[in-house]
Amino acid sequence: MTPNNNRRIITLLFNPFVYIAGAKALWLGLAGILLAGLVGSLGHTHFDGVLDTHTGAAAPLWFFLSEGIVDWLCLAAVLLIAGRLSSKTSFRTIDLLGTQAMARWPTIFVSLLTLPTAFRRFSQQLAEQVMKQGKVEFNNADAIIFFGVVLAMIPLICWMVFLMYKAYSVSCNVKGGKGVGTFIGSLIVAEILSKVAIYGLLKCL
Repeated sequence: MTPNNNRRIITLLFNPFVYIAGAKALWLGLAGILLAGLVGSLGHTHFDGVLDTHTGAAAPLWFFLSEGIVDWLCLAAVLLIAGRLSSKTSFRTIDLLGTQAMARWPTIFVSLLTLPTAFRRFSQQLAEQVMKQGKVEFNNADAIIFFGVVLAMIPLICWMVFLMYKAYSVSCNVKGGKGVGTFIGSLIVAEILSKVAIYGLLKCL
């Protein structure tokens, strides 16, 4: 593999937005979000926040699909405001929407990781111990799989956050300290908004 091919692969993994933006990025991103929600529904995995992933209660398919859409819209809306306030150049809203949707593609791999029954079983036992404060017998094999999955999820979440920042930076042309600062602030606000919005969705169940 040539150095140029290596650089292209690295760029596609960590900054694909130099190649893909606008409507194409939007459709690809939405497809990824919905696929992650579909796979997540098989393992009862909820993306119940911009950065949150929890395996828990069963729910209708529409709820799993909606969670990813809510997460994307909350962050995109906050970053849109931040970009308008901090960017010295004009930019297209659809570029920000599309690239932020694409940035959530790692959630597909997260939802696949949480499919094993052992992961869900240990998660439930762990929750029961916390809630009941009683002694729960854990299966060692389940525990190994659970902690293995959690460790594997960490770089995926970091990858997603990095993609979110690059999408914001490229789309809004905001870089350096200003870009990092406004992104972190927006991420915190969007996390809170997404939690509130998904809690509202729960009332529809």
